[in-house]
Amino acid sequence: MLAPGLYLLGSLATGALGGLVWRTTTVLPGYTVQPDGKAVLSEYALTRVFEATAAYCLVGILGGLLLGLLAVLVLRRQGRWIVAWAVAGPLLAGLAAWAAGVLGGTPVSDRIAAASPGDVVPIDLALGTPVAVLVWPFLAMLPVLLWSAFSPDPDGTARRSGLRTDRRDDGGAELDQVGRGDLELE
Repeated sequence: MLAPGLYLLGSLATGALGGLVWRTTTVLPGYTVQPDGKAVLSEYALTRVFEATAAYCLVGILGGLLLGLLAVLVLRRQGRWIVAWAVAGPLLAGLAAWAAGVLGGTPVSDRIAAASPGDVVPIDLALGTPVAVLVWPFLAMLPVLLWSAFSPDPDGTARRSGLRTDRRDDGGAELDQVGRGDLELE
């Protein structure tokens, strides 16, 4: 039970670090303060509002893949529970990244009030859609699925084919086969 706890703690730390990377690397469009004190967002700046969500998704892709690889390395002995941990950890990481990215800044209204005419005040960092948080667990499942598909079976044998075998009474194996006429529609 120690490994899943450490994995979740590492996931939270990875998410917090990802949120700081998101906050420091995202270039935000800004309001231009007019001489009459109004703040205006240009049409070009409006098109760039999506960049914050795209940057978050990029951080989520890298963080999710990293956490998926970490899940395979640390949790592979957990059996089927690896799937639950490999979803829960990155989901917590995505929420931590979101929180770490948006917390701590001063509101845009306070920054506009303190700005002089002609200044450009960046918009608040925000996630355009909460569904972007799901990028983290979605990408974390990729290494887990690949590991489960290509790793040897628990008994040490490699997977050779997708055909199921039936055991005969004499101990031999018999492949399931579909012959002519077996799949006729009535």
